[in-house]
This record gives sequence, structure tokens and C-alpha cells, in this order.
Amino acid sequence: MRAKIPIALVLFMTCVYPKGVGGYAGSFLRIGTTARSMAMGGGFSAAVDNGFAAYHNPASLPFLEKRHVSVLHHFLPLDRHLVSASFATSLPPTGGLGIGLVNAGVGSIDGRDLAGHQTGTLSADEYAIYFCFSNRILEGVSLGVNVKLLYHVLPVDGGHSSKGTAVDVGIMVRRFKNLDLGLVIQDLYGAYVWNTSDIFEEKGRSYEDPFPTQVRLGFVYRPGRFNVTGDYTYFSVGKTGRAHRIRMGGEFKPMPQVALRAGANNFSPAVGAGLNYSLLKRNDAHVDYAFILGRRGEGFSHIFTYVFTF
Repeated sequence: MRAKIPIALVLFMTCVYPKGVGGYAGSFLRIGTTARSMAMGGGFSAAVDNGFAAYHNPASLPFLEKRHVSVLHHFLPLDRHLVSASFATSLPPTGGLGIGLVNAGVGSIDGRDLAGHQTGTLSADEYAIYFCFSNRILEGVSLGVNVKLLYHVLPVDGGHSSKGTAVDVGIMVRRFKNLDLGLVIQDLYGAYVWNTSDIFEEKGRSYEDPFPTQVRLGFVYRPGRFNVTGDYTYFSVGKTGRAHRIRMGGEFKPMPQVALRAGANNFSPAVGAGLNYSLLKRNDAHVDYAFILGRRGEGFSHIFTYVFTF
């Protein structure tokens, strides 16, 4: 009976029509972060990711076995970058705590005036600071909350910025032998607040640029030496914006220190690998790599994550 649950979820997800939400604010928080998760398609709503647990589901923190510090870098095409750093730990007997920083941006933008004359090179950046707390409310069941502080800088008149906040709420269930379940409501009340009075003078105004709210339902199935992960995401923004996303992947460990991974994010394939090694103590660090094919004309992406435990 338990084996039929993830199979039914997979069949349901494959019938969902995927639609992009890249045109809405906050897209850098929907790309993904850790190499392990992205190599498996990014469907980590029910997974405990040592690289950045709070990003996927804040309720996963009480299930961490050690303290984790991670740094990661995405080598993206088209002069883009995505980097992040995080710290997470469980708080005995039942809690968990995490903080993190995500930065994304694009550089080498050719700036020109209305006459077409070159004015220099421009860049734009977005930042999100994570504060997370979670607690087990029952044996194998936890609740968690993320509070995110947002900051966006555009190359307008030397730099025009906006601030905002967003909230994530998650639940994780780890009461079954080989099956974990997770539910996340992400980017609640998320929005950038802009004021263009300094740019357009009389026509300037204040307005909000909202983030799509995400509802994610996922699973992790562990039948033996490999893991199967997946989730379904429903996006909603305003009265008309609707979209769906499916993510699936798997991980196989031919030996305890080596992991091989593959997956798909909305049918965009990815592969990767992971290696555990000893830095100061036995198996206290690992490095993960992911290769993402990308959309047509976008180019390849290479993601590296370095995690240290203590």
C-alpha cells in the first residue's frame, strides 16, 4: 500500500501541464540553490537537504543530525550569477534553527543613452536573507516558518532599490519506514515595494510588485540503495496568474561516499554527483555538483555546493 502512494503521485504529476512564472518578481528564489537538489530536479519539499534545508522546507530543520555550514555557486550563462550561504542546526530536543543569504544578479549590461551612445556597463542584483525556526509537534511531524528580507537594486540613475518581505510555512511528516511527505506554502505576502517619484517626478508613484505564492506538495521514497524525490507546485499571483510545475529525480549510492543523481524540472533534465570526504574529522564535509541543460538558447549551468558539518 505504501509503495502505491509515490507511484500515484508520479502519475498525477505527469498529467499536469507546466507553465512558466519567470516573468514575475522573485524569480531568483524559484531557480533552486543546492547542487544536490537541482541535480534531482529540485523537488525537495519532503527532503532534508544538508546544503540549505530552510530553502526547501523550513520544517526539515529538526531532522538535521549535525550543524551544517554551506556555500554554493551557480555558474550560469548570459552573465548571470547565483550564490548563497547558510547555517542550520537542530535545537534539542525538538527544534531547529537556520539562517541564510541568497544573492542573484546579472552584469556586463551594455548601457546606452537615448541617442544610442554607450554610457558604461550596468548590473542588477537581488538579495534574500532567511531566518528560520521549526519544531516537532509530534513524533516524526514538524512545523517550520521562514521569514525572508528582500532587497533589489536596479541600475537606474546610479541605483534604484526596493525592499520587501516574504514568509514560508512548511510541514514535514517522517512517520513511515520508507516514505516522507512535505507541504510548503512559500512566498506568502512576498512583494517588492517601489517608489518611482525620484525617477519620473510628477508621474512617479509607489506600488507593489508581488511574488507568486507557491503551494508545494512533495515526497521522498527510499526503497533501498536509492532515493526517489518529487513534488508538484501550484503558483498563484493576483487574480489571473496561475501556473504549475512538476519536479522529479533520483539518487543512487554505489558506495557510502559517492552519490549519482539525475532528475528533471518541468522536463528540463539535470544530472550530478556528490562526494563525502574527511576534512578535519571523518566524513565531515562533502561537495556536490549539478549540470543543467537549460532552455533552448540559454546555455548550460554548472552548480557547486560545499557543505561542512560539525
